[in-house]
Order: sequence, then C-alpha cells, then structure tokens
Amino acid sequence: MSTHFNPPQSPPPGHAGTGSEDSSSTEPQMDQLVSDIKDYQLTHGNLLKLVRLEEATRIPSIGVGVSALPTPFPRRCFDEAWQLQRCMNELYIRAAADEPWLYAILKPLIEHDSFLAALWSVHLEVKEAGAVQSVVCGIFRADYMLHQPVASESVSLKQVELNTFSAAGGCHAEHVAGMHRHFERVRVERNQTSLQDIGKLASPGNNINAIVSALAAAHRAYQPSSSKGYCILMVVQPLNFNVADERPIEYGLWDADIPCYRCEWQEVLSRTTLTVDRKLMYRPIGSSTEFEVSVVYYRAGYDAAEYDEQGEETRLRLELSRAINCPDVLTHLTTFKAVQQALTESAALERFLTSADAGRVRSTFMPMYTLNSSPVRLHARAIAMDAAQAVHYVLKPNLEGGGNNVYGSNIPGFLAGIPAEQWSQYILMRLIEPPKDTHGELLTADELYQGPVVSELGVFGAVMWRKKDGDGEVEILRNEAAGWTFKTKPADTDEMSVVKGYGCFDCPRLTD
Repeated sequence: MSTHFNPPQSPPPGHAGTGSEDSSSTEPQMDQLVSDIKDYQLTHGNLLKLVRLEEATRIPSIGVGVSALPTPFPRRCFDEAWQLQRCMNELYIRAAADEPWLYAILKPLIEHDSFLAALWSVHLEVKEAGAVQSVVCGIFRADYMLHQPVASESVSLKQVELNTFSAAGGCHAEHVAGMHRHFERVRVERNQTSLQDIGKLASPGNNINAIVSALAAAHRAYQPSSSKGYCILMVVQPLNFNVADERPIEYGLWDADIPCYRCEWQEVLSRTTLTVDRKLMYRPIGSSTEFEVSVVYYRAGYDAAEYDEQGEETRLRLELSRAINCPDVLTHLTTFKAVQQALTESAALERFLTSADAGRVRSTFMPMYTLNSSPVRLHARAIAMDAAQAVHYVLKPNLEGGGNNVYGSNIPGFLAGIPAEQWSQYILMRLIEPPKDTHGELLTADELYQGPVVSELGVFGAVMWRKKDGDGEVEILRNEAAGWTFKTKPADTDEMSVVKGYGCFDCPRLTD
C-alpha cells in the first residue's frame, strides 16, 4: 500500500456494477440484514479511518467492504490450503536461507530496480558487519483461488501468491467471520436458514490470538542483555487508515503482559538508538524510559517510496540490531514475484522440500514466465505481445499492495509503452479461471452488489527459525497454520485489495 493512499469511497474505476441492484429494490429481509451489518461494523470497529479528514478530538471512518451473506467455497479446497501451509512455510524459510539461489534470481533485476537494490544493499551491509541475531520470525499468508477452465472439469486450488512481509487482513477477516456467525444465528431464529447451514461456515481462524502467540514466542526467544524492560516494536506507516487490522494485535500483546509500541517508519531513526553491542533501544513518545526491543514487527517498509536514503538507513538499523526481525530482509526478498516464478521452474521445489511435499505444492502453481531477453524467454515475450494469447495472462510487477497488475488484452500496449530493459521487472502468469456459477451479495462502497463473484482464500502461517552459521541451513523452531482470510469481489473486477475498494471480506460457506 502506498503511504500516500486515500481509501476509496466508491467502487474501483471501471467497475460497471453488472448484476447489481439498488438496495431499495431488494427484499425486506435483505434490507434489514444490510442495516444490521452496518451497525455491527460500527460497534465492532471493523472500519477504515478517513485519516485526511481527522479533527482535533475525533475522526470519521467507513466500514471495510464485507459480504452480506457467506459465499460458497469447496470444503475439499479449503482443507487442502490449510494442510499445505506448513509446507509453504518451510519452502519460503529454506528459500530465504539459500543466499546463492536467491541472488541468482534477483541479480538481473537489482540493477534496474532501486527497491530491490536497496534491500539487497541492506543485506550485504549486515553480512559485512556480521549478524548478531540468528533467530527470525515470520507471519506469512498464502493466497489461493479456485481454477475451473472447463465447467465439466473438477475445481482445483491454485496459488495467487505468497506474502512473507507485512501480511495483513487477519484482524478484519476474524471480525467478519464472527459477524457472519452472528447473523447466521439470527437468521436461524427468524426461520430464514437452518442450523445445518451454520455448521457449514468455516471454523473461526482465531487469527489475532495466533499472530499474538507467534510474536510472543519470538519475544520469549529473545535474550535481553539486562533485567531492563524490553518490548516489541510494531513499525507502521504514517497516515495509517488501516489501524483496525493492526491495533488488535498490539492490544493482544499488552493483554499477554508484553509491551508493544507503535513507531511510524519515518520516526524510527529519531526514536531508536543502536548501542555499541547492537541492542536496539526505543523511547516511547513522552517517556523518560528506554526499552530494549526484542522483536521488530513490520507493518511498513514494503513500499518502494519508503526507501529513500533515510528509509534505507532505517531498515539497516533494524537489521543490524539484536532484535528478532519479523521478518529479516532476505525473507522479505522472497515475497517478490520473481522468486514465486523461480519456484515454478523444474526441480526448484525439490531443492527445499521432500519430493512428496514438492508435488503437493507444485499442484497449486499456474505457469509463470520471466520476460528477460534470454533465448528461452523469447516465447514468453511473444505471448505477452500477442493480444490473442495475452488475454489469458496477467502481468505482475515486483510490487505489493494491489492495483499494480496489468491484465489480458492490455498487456501488449503496456509493454510497448515502457523501455524493453524494464520488461525483466515483470512476471507473466497464466490467469486462474474461477468457476463462473458462483453468486454472492457484497456491500461495496455505495451499493449492494448481487451477481457473479470470485473469491480468494488466504491461509496465515506463523513461523520462527534459527539460521546456522553461514551454511544456509536452518533449525525450524515454529511452523504452523495460523488462521485464514476470505475475500470476494464482483466477477468483472480484476483486483482484490479490500482496503483499496476492489473486494470485500467474507466467510466461506463450505460445500461438499
């Protein structure tokens, strides 16, 4: 997400609203449900702050996009994603520890991508200084969609991406799942549904507790240098409109008697110091007490615009310190699309996983190609520049936050409009083709949409590992699935980012 982003107050540009109806024309029970959902959102803090309209003592907000009713999703595919998460976690832990492999992938991009170059430079400076912390923590999220190119074929689970850095949505997802459970019970009492339908809702993921538990475990794994107080530092973006997805984690840590302080990205250098023995010390605003930082939990630092000279110095200070980074810079680098593509190459997975686990993970991959100028990649370039073939693909840059992809017939014109040397910064991925018969009801920014929808399932992973001395080996200390997110969008909308107005948080109604 951009640090200068204003949350939208209308559907995304180009969304025609096909299949939608004005709420005034819906049945009375839907009118009542929509009204109840708005109150639930308000009373449970499931909101986005309108930060640029803040006043001295109050601030307006809008409800995050949600579905009115749970959307169907195959139980078999939900269970598969959940069971795969430990393999996905291990894959990215081991990929991050394999510096030669990672560098071979990123080297062609570093000279053209200042963001990648900044992150790699931080890694090299830490390596030269000598790392003083071998433990790394991570909150990952693997995202999937359903694939059914032909109606007569069975539905399969396909990976959209895996996020290893600042994975968001856990708090919103848990709140919306709770909302749907509540209203399903209400609908049972009103004889509008059955108890059997409630039983089909996915079990609550307990995302907040799982994330808090993972951070608390990292906090306990840290070895403080003295009896002085120590804390977790949550690094956040300024003008933060998405605090409702961050604060519950902070509050949960305090409830567990673990101090957690928020510090905006651009204030890290002024509010922290690095001691001679590389303890990271943090002084809260208005306090005379300094705390030794045990864990740095990143909810900022993923936007290229953050890495000016000061931003690079900020990341370097955090990485040089004794604090456990959640995650470290090498793990951050694995979240780039170039790494996702490299893992689809022949035998790549077997470098990190057993053959059985590699096969399970590979079954979720769609074909992906780089667009560099090597002879083997010329075929991918030909596809990208042919409108008839490109319609089946999406072009993905090494950026996070949604809204950056180029789809289908727009790909040839987009590539023609940028220098050819920049093409290598993009990955061409075969589009996932979801089932066309799924319908849903979504509360978008200003309408009740009723029509064809597409859903995306995310599964969180909570991990912690210890890097061995210089050999690329790791000791995995924690590896578990840690909750889920479920998002749904109108079928004619390309992007899925909820906080940017493209989709809605939802809860899966599991079907047999």
